Amino acid sequence: MKEKELLASFLVGSELHDSVSFTKFTSYFPANLRTHPEVKDLYRAYMTSRHNVRNKVKRNIEIEARRNPFYISPQQVQEQERERERDGRKEEERDDELMALEGFDELEPEDMDYYMELDDVDKHLTLDKAIQELAVAEKIYKKEVEKLERECTAIAQEFQDLDLEVNSVKVPSQPFEGVNEAALASDLQSLIAMCDALTSEAANAKK
Repeated sequence: MKEKELLASFLVGSELHDSVSFTKFTSYFPANLRTHPEVKDLYRAYMTSRHNVRNKVKRNIEIEARRNPFYISPQQVQEQERERERDGRKEEERDDELMALEGFDELEPEDMDYYMELDDVDKHLTLDKAIQELAVAEKIYKKEVEKLERECTAIAQEFQDLDLEVNSVKVPSQPFEGVNEAALASDLQSLIAMCDALTSEAANAKK
C-alpha cells in the first residue's frame, strides 16, 4: 500500500479545475475573446483529457503494485480488489460532478465514445511508458496553448495598430477648404480594405 501511495503522490497530478479554475483559464485570453464559446470547449476538453489520463495512471499503478509478490500478500490483493470497487463507485460519482462543474452539460455521445476508446487502449502500460505518454500529452497541450496565445496576441496587436492609425487621422479646422475629394475617397477605401482584412484574419484565427 505504501508503494502505491508513493507512486500515486508522485505520478498522479491534480484535476485541472483544482489548479486552474475556468475563470482563471479565461483570464489568459484577451478580454474580447473571453466569452467566445470555443474557450469553454477548450477548457472542457483539457479537463476531461487530464481526468482520463489520471485514471489511466492510477490503474497502471495498481497493476504494477500487484505484480510485486514480495510486498503484496493475497490478503492485501483481496483488500485492494474491494478498495478498487469502492473507488470505482466514487469515480463514477466524481465523473458526474465533473460534468456539472462550471455549468457544463454532459459530453455529447460521440465525445463519450471517443474518451471511452482512449480508456480501452493499452490498459497494461508500464509506468515508464505511462510517464512518456504524459510527457508527450503535456507538450502537445503546451504547444496548443502557446499557439493560441500567439494568435490572440497578433490579433490584439493588429487592433491596437488600427486604433493608432485611426487616432492619427486629423480633421482640419476648415474641412471643406483644400480637400482633395479623390484622395480622400482613396484613403477611405484603403481604410475599409484594411478593416476587412483584419476582420477576416480574426475570424480565421477563431476557427
